[in-house]
Amino acid sequence: MNRNRRSGPKHLLAALILVFFLVLAVGTTEAQPADTVSRVTFSGTIGQSRIGLTLVVNAAKVITGGHYFYAKYLKDIPLKAGTQGAGVILYEPDGGQLALGFKSNGSTGQPLNFENSTGMEGRWMKGPSSYPINLQMEGISEGSADARWYEAVTSESDAAFETRVQCFTKAVLAGDRTAAARYVDFPLRVNRNGKSRTIASAAELSSKWGQVFSPACLDAIRNAMPHDMFVRNGQAMLGDGVAWFGPKGAQVINVP
Repeated sequence: MNRNRRSGPKHLLAALILVFFLVLAVGTTEAQPADTVSRVTFSGTIGQSRIGLTLVVNAAKVITGGHYFYAKYLKDIPLKAGTQGAGVILYEPDGGQLALGFKSNGSTGQPLNFENSTGMEGRWMKGPSSYPINLQMEGISEGSADARWYEAVTSESDAAFETRVQCFTKAVLAGDRTAAARYVDFPLRVNRNGKSRTIASAAELSSKWGQVFSPACLDAIRNAMPHDMFVRNGQAMLGDGVAWFGPKGAQVINVP
């Protein structure tokens, strides 16, 4: 699948939103195949809980559904799309609803859409419970409806690939050097303060552990959500780029 993602300062999000709008524009010069979909990813919160959300948009430019997950669990909750217009209502299997609309960018006089909004917001509701939702757009991918998320990275299943990434993050945060090294594809490239070096083995990683996994690096890994990760050039990105993974494990660490 072809993927784009927001990176760097937040003002670059406008460029990403424009790309998405162009992808969905009715007046495209080349028609998309009927089974082509766009997957739009968001990150944000429901109440105080961190979540990720993926919306699926079909070739007719209609949101057909998607899923969301809590950062604490990383388990997909499937969603079906209902009413659409200025926003969309998404339904969970157990009766929960996400009512979402586009977030204003401060301008007036024009209907909000993916081109001129800064994300989505609304409410999660189930029975008497209701919590605010606040989301920012993270990335876009295009491909067939049945494409695997990480097919550009690995031939194994998405679940198996993500399990290894999640095992790496858990081992690093636990300070388990031996376990973490099992999920590294040596030589590991480490970038820090504009300089790059390679670590050749598990033994060398253990000896330089504190230099690689600094407090800032650990915080970045702790805050990342190793699920529905951005993919580029045959690698999957953890968080905002603290680590990149290939088919055999972690290949790059970018120390903040």
